Amino acid sequence: MATALCSLLIGVGYDAFVVSGYAINDVTLRIMCRTECPFPEFKEEEEAVEEKLEDDKYKVRPPRDLRSKFLMMMAKKEIDKAKAEEQKTFEEERLRILEEEKRPPDDLEGERVHAWVAILDGERKVDQPFFIEPSTGMAHPLDTDLYLGIESVWNHLNYWVNLQDCSEGIGALEYNLKDVKKWEHLLVGEPYAWRQYKPKEFGEEEGEIRDMYDEQHLDMPMPWSSKISIPHELLKRRFPDGGKATYFKRSLLEEFAPYTLDDGLVKKITRFSDFYYTDITTIEDYYENRSDKLYMSIYDNTTGIVTDYFKSGREDGAIKHVYNRHNDERDAERRIFFNNKARFDSLSKIECGGSKLTEHYFDREDKLYFREVTYVTDSKGKMVEKVSGRSPLHKVIQKFNRDESKKADDDIAVQEFDLKDRIINVKFQYGKNNVTATTRTFIKPPISEMGEGMKFKPELTYGYQADIRAKPPRQLNLYLLFEDQLKAEEKVLNQIRDMETQISDFLLLRAHEMAFSKLDVSLYNKEQNAENRASMLEREEELRQHKEKEVEEDIDWLAPYAARLGNPSKFNYSQALEAKISCLDDFKKLLVSRAHRIQKTFEKMGEQLQTLQNWYTANHDNLNPVEEAAYFEKVNDKMFYLKTLEMRLTRHKDLAPLRYRQMEEFLKRHPQLQILN
Repeated sequence: MATALCSLLIGVGYDAFVVSGYAINDVTLRIMCRTECPFPEFKEEEEAVEEKLEDDKYKVRPPRDLRSKFLMMMAKKEIDKAKAEEQKTFEEERLRILEEEKRPPDDLEGERVHAWVAILDGERKVDQPFFIEPSTGMAHPLDTDLYLGIESVWNHLNYWVNLQDCSEGIGALEYNLKDVKKWEHLLVGEPYAWRQYKPKEFGEEEGEIRDMYDEQHLDMPMPWSSKISIPHELLKRRFPDGGKATYFKRSLLEEFAPYTLDDGLVKKITRFSDFYYTDITTIEDYYENRSDKLYMSIYDNTTGIVTDYFKSGREDGAIKHVYNRHNDERDAERRIFFNNKARFDSLSKIECGGSKLTEHYFDREDKLYFREVTYVTDSKGKMVEKVSGRSPLHKVIQKFNRDESKKADDDIAVQEFDLKDRIINVKFQYGKNNVTATTRTFIKPPISEMGEGMKFKPELTYGYQADIRAKPPRQLNLYLLFEDQLKAEEKVLNQIRDMETQISDFLLLRAHEMAFSKLDVSLYNKEQNAENRASMLEREEELRQHKEKEVEEDIDWLAPYAARLGNPSKFNYSQALEAKISCLDDFKKLLVSRAHRIQKTFEKMGEQLQTLQNWYTANHDNLNPVEEAAYFEKVNDKMFYLKTLEMRLTRHKDLAPLRYRQMEEFLKRHPQLQILN
């Protein structure tokens, strides 16, 4: 294995050597349970919050500290004691873990022969030499404790024997192979690239050939091995069976080649809290080539929280979805993040949970950046749901950024629609150098007085004006503002219901995408497209055979009618006319009957599909994932059958006139009906 790896590395330009020496038991037997996983635990980068420096020029002096110094000292002693106990417990746990993870004693320590690869610096921009373990493909520094000693190194140029002491490990070894005091080479002479003396320019080629033959110390046979040739389809599989599982330190790494699994999973990392792989903490799934753009899913086994990450390109613009795997209720907490630049409404995040729905926007033309919806709840704190499936709204709060094109007293900062108490609160933006903002409250009249003939009364509104020098607002302006708020309230309610529909559609779509995963195949992927091409050719062959079945063969359609007349050898005029008319009438009835039968089957299947959808609408909150997947499978089957019936009916309507004319031509050319021509 080391020789094969070294050959490949030399072939691509690295200064590689096969190292023969001794390694620990874990390396020789490829025991990875004490090796850290090469893929560290995923941690999402938190957004940096800029701290605003406060101007302490007029900083208020802190109040005088009147606490007892003795009590503070005693409290500090208690805190220090608790910290010391905590530190002691932490240290004991650390020592226990170290003892648990320590390698067991090995009777053959230092005697286990092993071979690995060394990469020296100088070629391919390698700055520091390092080792590569062929059984794992992992790189290790030169002072690693995995290898205990080195006997020799070699490559295609020479063989070097190590003269340095390895009793204290290999960390202090030097790898200058030109130093004959530390490395003794087997073949006389140095590799051509290491030499300081070069042949003269005159006759250089001839001198090189002569030197090469002069320094040829051994007559080597021709290589017995064939040229390394790995087919591309095998190289794409990456693993012998398309997958591999490796137990690392407190983690299980499962790797799969692309397109091996139907859901596009290429890597799964299961992390454990203990050394014996019993207590799962997190599960990280990595995907490729999924049509729903899912590329990573992280499950926290402690909290039950699942975080799905999506690449850009989804129609809904979603980039992250955080939810609880064990809670599928409608009021379950979840967060959906969007690429606001990919959405017309500039939505960036949705937060659902309990009795609230919060929407965050970014860079909207109307300056809206926040909307919070509170639903009506029952005595247990759960949302009240009407027969229509919609929960009544209690309160809606909207917040807006500053619009510099408007005056501060005309630029709304916060809108609050209290639907339960029928109150609208409006807060305007802060003016320059103002510490207060103008506010206005409207009390909606009873529903019976609402409408086009609504009368505005002064007692229906009150407010506060930040600028004391400004004139009080006129009643007409207040009425117009009230009308604007009523229109805004109606618009907001429609937007909220539309957002609820979008969330429901998103959840249904995600359930369908997880139950029926689809993978995208690149046009340049020969292996996968070869399968698609074969299936496409198979479908074309089936379609061709189906069309051939529909083409009428050379059948004597007049034979049944001739049998009714006693199969005369020759028809007279009346017999020929009767047979022709009967044949055309029966063929016309056959075409009409076939169309009616297809239409009736189509309507019946449509009713079944509607019944199935109504059942799902009424019961989808109580379904488990298996039942929901079964529902989607049934719907897909019925939709496919409906589409097939529709195509059959359309094709029948298009071909019926042509077939009738062909029947007329057939009868016109029939030998027994020539008397009619």
